Formats: sequence, structure tokens, C-alpha cells
Amino acid sequence: DADEARYGRRGTDSEDGSCKVYGETKQISISKYAEENKNNGKKYLFYVFCLLAFLPLNAQKSYDEWVSLSFDYIDQDSLSLAEDALHRALKLQPAHPSNGLLLSNLGTIQRRLGKFKEADISYSAALSLLPDNENLLRNRASLYAEMELWEKAMLDYTELLAHKPSDEDARYERAMIKLVLQDTIGARGDLEMIDKYNPKSAKARLGMAYVYKAQREYALAAELYDALLKYNPQNAQLYFLRAEVYFLSGRMAAALSDVNKSIELNNRDAVAYLLRARIRLVKGDSEFAERDINRALDLGLNPNMVDDLIKNRR
Repeated sequence: DADEARYGRRGTDSEDGSCKVYGETKQISISKYAEENKNNGKKYLFYVFCLLAFLPLNAQKSYDEWVSLSFDYIDQDSLSLAEDALHRALKLQPAHPSNGLLLSNLGTIQRRLGKFKEADISYSAALSLLPDNENLLRNRASLYAEMELWEKAMLDYTELLAHKPSDEDARYERAMIKLVLQDTIGARGDLEMIDKYNPKSAKARLGMAYVYKAQREYALAAELYDALLKYNPQNAQLYFLRAEVYFLSGRMAAALSDVNKSIELNNRDAVAYLLRARIRLVKGDSEFAERDINRALDLGLNPNMVDDLIKNRR
């Protein structure tokens, strides 16, 4: 699930049940960034073309040919070559009317390459040319969230909601950011607004389960996961999340059953193996817990998460 990776909600809680899975706590001031972001687009556009000034031109290809070539490279998953082709097209015709879209594509390519700062520059430059493009603003908002630039992400989602208050995705994402910042009241308000616009929204229920978990209302969170699983019985993520709240409420047998089901449905989820190791350690099954930890590490789990588990056991 994309938002799990983005907000870090798949981490582990502390042994006392306190919520540490939502990231670093800090306060947010939207107004602090509003004027700055308003003017950043033109600054970024200027910066892009300053960088392009040092790029050598290939006189044998036209603007359209470079653009076409970038799509060919994308189809071949040669993203670095696609990035270079777009750079060359932009340098060749810096005032072309299609450059807003090219910069948007460039930002997405850079994001996929892990060049987050460059992607920010490209998206912001594109927005200076296409200020009313909601998809572009949404892409930059999700990029900021991935970079854990919560204030900037919040600002972009708030702007999207100013244009369309019923935008469920933007409101959910903003609610999750508020939860990162431990503003459970604000998060709950956004989720209740989703429910108002769409009483059947699964996102509203999923989000409220996160709120209940953050407030240590584990039984209420479990009830919402029950309802969601009724309509999504093959969803590994939901079994994992319900296993977490069972674990935190001391229901080890139920937690083990759910995490086993989660792993059965998705045996590549490193964090699920870590949760099962935690459950097995509580049950005194250290041999199988060690196997799960090793499996989690094989699947790419951050070793620091294992170190935290060991520290909490001492």
C-alpha cells in the first residue's frame, strides 16, 4: 500500500503500546510556507534552465524527436536516458508551450530514480507554467510526503481541498499527515468529512482505525478492521493491521492467527515477519522468533528495527 510506505505506519510500536509508528512529532504552521511556495515556482523554473545551460546540445535531433525518444526510453525502463532526453528537449526550446508537461514528466522520472530534490524542482517549475493542474499539484504533495516534508505536503493538499472539498484522496492524505504530527483531532475531522461526502468510504474507516490505534482504543480499531475484512477477506495488509492492535491489547493468540494469515497472503512482507517475531518472543518461542527476524532481514528490513526490538526486550 503506497501510503504505508509514505508515512511509515508499518513500523513497530513501543512495548508499552505507545504510538511510534507515525513518524516524528512536530507542530505545523501552514502560513509559514504559503508565501514561500507561492513564489518558488518561478525560482525553480529559472534554476532548471540555468542547469540546462551547461548541457551540450545534439544538433541532429529536434525538440519533438527528443520528446519521442524520452517515451521510448520510458517504455524500455531506461529512466536515466529518458531524463537526459527531456533535459535536452527543454534546453533546445526553453519557451515551448509543452514544457509544463515535459517538466511534469521529468519530475516523475526523477522521483522514480530516487532523485527527490530534483523532482521537487521539476514539479515546482511545471506548476509555475501550469498553476491550475490538479494532478501535478497532487504529485508534488505526495512527493513531499514521501520526503517527510509534512508542512509542504499539507499546504499542497490544503490547496487541492480549497478547489474541491469533496476530494477524498486529498482529504485522506491530509488526515494521515495530521496523524503523523499527532493531531488526532484534526485527522478525525478530515476523516469525518470524508464520511459526510461518502458514507460508504473505506478510506474513512481505515483512517479512523489508525486514529483509534494512536489513541490506544484498540478494541474500536479492531472492530473497524473486522468490518473492512468482511468485504476484503484476501487483503494481507488488513490482517497485519488487525494483528498489530490485537498484539497491543495483549490478545496474542488472535494476533498470531492474523499475522499468519497476512504472511500466507503475502510472504514478501518483511514487517509482518517482524511482528510475528515480537509475538513469538512474548509467547517465549525465541527459536522461531529468531527465524522470523532473519527472514525479515533477508527481505530487506532495516536492521535498526531489529535493534529497537532487542532494546525493548531488555
